[in-house]
Amino acid sequence: MAHDEQLVARVLAQARALVRDEIATLVDRRRETGYGPLYDLVADYPLREGKGLRPAICLSAALAAGGRVDQALASATALELLHNGFLVHDDIEDASTFRRGRATLFADRGVPVAINVGDATNILSVGKLLENVSGLGVRKALLVLREFERMARESVEGQAIELDWIARGTFDLGDHDYVRMVYKKTCWYTVIAPLRIGTICGAPPGTGRPTDDELLGLVALGFHAGVAFQITDDVLNLVADEGAYGKETAGDLWEGKRTVMLLHFLRAAGPDDRRRALALLALPRADKAGDEVAWLAGAMDAAGSVDHGRVLAQRYSRRALDLESRVLHPSRADESADYRHFLREMLHYVIDRTL
Repeated sequence: MAHDEQLVARVLAQARALVRDEIATLVDRRRETGYGPLYDLVADYPLREGKGLRPAICLSAALAAGGRVDQALASATALELLHNGFLVHDDIEDASTFRRGRATLFADRGVPVAINVGDATNILSVGKLLENVSGLGVRKALLVLREFERMARESVEGQAIELDWIARGTFDLGDHDYVRMVYKKTCWYTVIAPLRIGTICGAPPGTGRPTDDELLGLVALGFHAGVAFQITDDVLNLVADEGAYGKETAGDLWEGKRTVMLLHFLRAAGPDDRRRALALLALPRADKAGDEVAWLAGAMDAAGSVDHGRVLAQRYSRRALDLESRVLHPSRADESADYRHFLREMLHYVIDRTL
């Protein structure tokens, strides 16, 4: 079943606009009282044209729990700030040169400036979280903060696993190794935490809400959806048009990332192709030749590795769809129904991106 393209686009655009306004207001305020040039750079990544997926999930989960947009807006903004702070640092770690249609911050301004901007962006996210004390009360504010701590911790552990594979030249990995890394690096801060944080923000008042069962069920849902999302993103990195995708085509191969498609190819390739691929992947990014990267991307497609990724992403998406009907609250016909319906359509959206 194809996803409702208009609804997904509308909710993503609405969430993105709400959060962009919050970030622009915050940055303007910090410019007035702090060092202006720093905050000009802090505004760069968040105000580039991104999907706004995390804020949309957070706001939708809050509405699905019976709350209002304003109850979750500070948390959704903090999620987007943290995400962009991570991206600034990730681009340095990966030596990426292209992000959302433009040069990465480190490529444009250098590593020291980019590190500081990423730090500043993450600090701003903490300031938004503190707004929850007055908006949600101390109990819920602390619950949200606990979720942020878990999300950030899981993400940096996942990043550490991936960086360690690259540093050690580790390629003898299976799909289960990839999934474990993605569970930590991607699932928590892309889907699990936005769902749980939104649910906390939107839950009815009272010491028993949201319940532990409500929050626990969102981990499995977010795990399957997050794995599907990351595999899909990895597939698109290989096959999508760079202008439409917003990132460098085959950037994962230039960076030597262990995607599920690359691992499949290394298992399926003959001895000569495997040696050729490993020799290329062992080189620093600056020493890789474009024609060799193009060969590897084509060889992976010919070996069925891209199709392997698509099939795996669809499998995880369908498991997430099965869980969604049991875990999330049903939509109601009111002014916020679009946001609640978006959560299910988002899963169809992930599947459709792989086709």
